[in-house]
Amino acid sequence: MSGRNSSRIGKECIPEAVVVRMAASIEPPDESKPNASFERCHVTIDNSSGDQDTGRYFGAIKCICESIDDPVEPKSELSPEEQEQKEQDLLREREATRTNMTQQSDLLLRRLVGAVGRVEKNRSKDANATRKSIMEDVKSGDTIGDLSPEGIALRFASAVTGNKLKHWPDSHESPLLK
Repeated sequence: MSGRNSSRIGKECIPEAVVVRMAASIEPPDESKPNASFERCHVTIDNSSGDQDTGRYFGAIKCICESIDDPVEPKSELSPEEQEQKEQDLLREREATRTNMTQQSDLLLRRLVGAVGRVEKNRSKDANATRKSIMEDVKSGDTIGDLSPEGIALRFASAVTGNKLKHWPDSHESPLLK
């Protein structure tokens, strides 16, 4: 019986028969088993001699702890089918993002056209034509500059006012976005 176990008292002491039965049922790791990926990385320490010098195993334990704290991820090699699927998923995600940006841009521009119409009714048609022009660029995916709400509002304001605005005067935030 183990020295530590024999020094235990009462319920803390594990019966010798249980220790022997557990030792007999423990299997070494077997990488050939299906779904045994957790068994690929293992350490086996032979202490059949009953050696009580735990300091000898400190290096192995330290290495194991460091490996757990900072594991090396296996390089994932994708099959051609998986690579194709990944590329298709990426294209779908980009399309969803572009569609969402298109909708957001259109809603913003419609609000801006409405604001122009409330202030100067005679400029509504020009403002709507500007909205359509900007939306054509957004839908085509052409790089038209800053696609943020502020960037689109600046482009709209520049076109409607005829002034080349680079930023909002006296403010970092568009008064039209409030």
